[in-house]
Amino acid sequence: MSGSAAEPETIVCDTSFIGVQERAGGARPNWPQAVVDRLDAAVLAISVISLAEVRAGRIYANWGRERSDRQEARLAAFLQVPLDEATLDIYAEIHAWSLRGNAIPHNDMWIAATAISRRFALVSCDQDFDRIAGPFPLDHIYLRPN
Repeated sequence: MSGSAAEPETIVCDTSFIGVQERAGGARPNWPQAVVDRLDAAVLAISVISLAEVRAGRIYANWGRERSDRQEARLAAFLQVPLDEATLDIYAEIHAWSLRGNAIPHNDMWIAATAISRRFALVSCDQDFDRIAGPFPLDHIYLRPN
């Protein structure tokens, strides 16, 4: 046996991606095969901000216990990425940039900062991240939601 296998890439999944994935029931809605292969080979992670967004949506929609439990079981498959000082610092930079006329939703700034601080790619069905990827070192994988 020669050498060791490379560690898999870690990709942070935005709330929009998680929602599309959940609604699709495991199917991949016309996404490019190369991206699907990249996702399949990666460790999929979730920011605690996305986790909070998903749970808030579920509470707002008044889901029952059984449906909520099924969703929590699906979410448990993701690596949870907490906030830390590096994420806070990058969020502050993105937020300051946003205040200069580049309006971005706060939770998207947190999720992008989570990915940037760890040098992880970010997958979403939300083009706001393309705007962040311009001035910041964000590897954004945009997937059309349909």
